[in-house]
Amino acid sequence: MEEGVAKTGINHGSSFCDLFSGTTVVAQHFKRKGYTVFTNDIMEFSYAIARTYIKNNQYPFFKGLKGQVVGVNGCRENIVRVIEHLNGLLPLEGFIYKNYCPSGSKHGPHQRQYFSDENGKKIDAIRSAIQEWKEEGIISLDEFYILLSSLLEAVPFVANISGNYAAFLKFWDPRALKPLKLRVPVISPSERKNKVFKSNANELVKKVPCDILYMDPPYNERQYAPNYFMLELIAEGWFNGKDPQIYGKTGMRPYENQKSSYCQKVNVKDTFRDLIENADTKYMLLSYNDEGLMSECEIVDVLSSRGTVSILETDHRRYKSINQDETDRRTVKEKLYFVKVVK
Repeated sequence: MEEGVAKTGINHGSSFCDLFSGTTVVAQHFKRKGYTVFTNDIMEFSYAIARTYIKNNQYPFFKGLKGQVVGVNGCRENIVRVIEHLNGLLPLEGFIYKNYCPSGSKHGPHQRQYFSDENGKKIDAIRSAIQEWKEEGIISLDEFYILLSSLLEAVPFVANISGNYAAFLKFWDPRALKPLKLRVPVISPSERKNKVFKSNANELVKKVPCDILYMDPPYNERQYAPNYFMLELIAEGWFNGKDPQIYGKTGMRPYENQKSSYCQKVNVKDTFRDLIENADTKYMLLSYNDEGLMSECEIVDVLSSRGTVSILETDHRRYKSINQDETDRRTVKEKLYFVKVVK
């Protein structure tokens, strides 16, 4: 990825758009390097993380919590106190406990064990507290998303899953029994006005011009929404007296409105072509692997309509779930397609 950006020859300070930003790891890297960064993702949990790490260039003061949680010190000291306060909240038997913990869900149609009883109650207490602060105007929207991101980043470390949330483990993984603990997000300073979006990628490229367009779309038919439904559920919340609709053994939430055409073999090439034809950028970088729904020939066919295509390749070990054989050393080729756009 670094080699691909270096190949553009564009200096720091130019605009870098991460169109399918996910956890924003790539976007955060180029923000630290001094680029003006734009991120986008259709998932609410990804948007929350982007609001925290990309939009914010410093810690807010949490002035609304002055006296009850924070003192009169600076931004960094204040958020440390807020995180400590949330970690110390009394447990709450709320939506997560009642639906995704063994004791809370045992009287329902399906008993689930995504979280220990203790951690489920902690998630409920923390999520309810920051929601209440937001609705009462005690914290700003930026402050809300920073605290929400801290919770979202803590949850995977105590979730009783093998790699994603499509199913829970029938046994308890030892890490799932450790207590959930929030940590202070590390926000990188920047002098740039970075922006975050939660939009359809194919629509956004028509409205947001940039110097470098980085694309890391889904590769296969596994939709992101069901695999990460728990994070999405926690991000969106369960308040205002109306619990979310969930169903089945896993307690998954409906995700029809978040299905991606990039995960559908019949639609992916046409959707990709529409994206590329409408992109307003100087350079394109596409990350895709050799087991994706689109072949290298199909990708080059689409990209070459905007300029000459070159390809950088890297071998990566396959993703390994918690119960996968350690001796499995198979790799996939990660390909970075580079295009200098011809106007």
